[in-house]
Amino acid sequence: MNLTRLRTSTLTGQQTMDILKSNTFNRLLILWCLMTVNGCKSSRNNYAPPPPPEVTVSKPLQQSITPFLDQNGVIEAVDEADVRARVRGFVESVEFEPGQEVAAGDVLYKIESTQYQASVNSATAEVASAEAAISVANALVRTAEAEAKKTGQNLGRAESLLSQNAGSQAEFDTATAENEAALAALESAKANVQAAKAAKGQSVASLAQAQIDLDYTTVKSPINGRITTTDIKRGNLVDNGEKLTAVVNRSQVFANFSVSDRDILRFMNEKKAGLKPGEKLTEADLSETAVFLKRETDEGFPFKGVLEYIDPEGVDASTGTLRLRAQFANPDDSLLQGIFVMVRVPTGDSVEVMLIPEYAVLRDQRGQYVLVVNAERKVERVAVTVAKTISGWAVIEKGLTPDSRVVVDGLQRARPGLEVIPIDKKLEVDDQTLLRGFSPTDRTPDGAADSSATSPSEVE
Repeated sequence: MNLTRLRTSTLTGQQTMDILKSNTFNRLLILWCLMTVNGCKSSRNNYAPPPPPEVTVSKPLQQSITPFLDQNGVIEAVDEADVRARVRGFVESVEFEPGQEVAAGDVLYKIESTQYQASVNSATAEVASAEAAISVANALVRTAEAEAKKTGQNLGRAESLLSQNAGSQAEFDTATAENEAALAALESAKANVQAAKAAKGQSVASLAQAQIDLDYTTVKSPINGRITTTDIKRGNLVDNGEKLTAVVNRSQVFANFSVSDRDILRFMNEKKAGLKPGEKLTEADLSETAVFLKRETDEGFPFKGVLEYIDPEGVDASTGTLRLRAQFANPDDSLLQGIFVMVRVPTGDSVEVMLIPEYAVLRDQRGQYVLVVNAERKVERVAVTVAKTISGWAVIEKGLTPDSRVVVDGLQRARPGLEVIPIDKKLEVDDQTLLRGFSPTDRTPDGAADSSATSPSEVE
């Protein structure tokens, strides 16, 4: 067994020597040496810098827009009416559910009417009594007229006899006195007729008031609209004038807002500029102005109305503002009463402006600037003046030309003086975004915008 192992070991060593002497081994050794030498030479080559970074550039967008004035406002319903009790009594029934749509004249409550019906019956009887008194008075007038006629005839005969010396003076005096008494009685009877008629008029008025009170026991809706909740339940005692509920009609709403005296003067000057020579600006001209509105969650200004009211008292000296009111249709009840909104009023004609994305405007200690790529594909810092901002767009007043290539994407990779690979993109903006223009109160950007913010749409 040991001899066999020794032979195996000897054969293995001999095979190893054969391999070392073979051409294959020599070739592999030469190849390894060449690779080692090349590797050493490669480590001494110069550093190859990475290619320039890519950035997206766009030329400023030329757009025609209309200047506007933006102000905060509050929504108010055009029609709103409190429903109040007009008589005192116990509530017999409530004829509605809170939030229900009601029409003018719909019954809302019924108040106990027994005592008011009794008052109507009593007043009706008084009217009938007064009419009977008038009839009696008229009869007395006719009696007095007959007596006055009789005494007048007697007086005439006594006077004739006295003139013929056929009658005495005493008979004449008696006839005269009787005639005067009859005439006085006639006047008294006529006065009684007037008194009876006046009493009837008073009775009729009492009947009318009693009937009104009876009618008030049925409480009706004063306007069309939606009824609010109520704390009045069946069996509750209500007093005259007590509020029971309210009805609100929001099919039309007001937006109340105020503008500064400077803004209203600029607004009026723009309106005057559109008038013909000799024409004067009237309140009707101002009230025809279109007004736009948006809620806090709206994109753009989806609601369009008209300027409806300008405070005739003028500018409030204590605040320097003028109260205005615009009216808007609200068929789907999307403008809730009391919510705060943004109201936008046009202040002039359309103007041509230069726009870039607001997030492309940067700021440092020297002020606002943008990064542009020149003809040598190098980044430059260009100071700009931003007039206003419009829904994520900056209105450039100074600093850029229509051919400037502004860096709008890859700002974090662009540095002044650095060579870049510019990729051109054409800016686009939805017409609806700028349809209603910009506001003098829009804020300009304070610095570089967050790169994660939503950017304006771009197309190649």
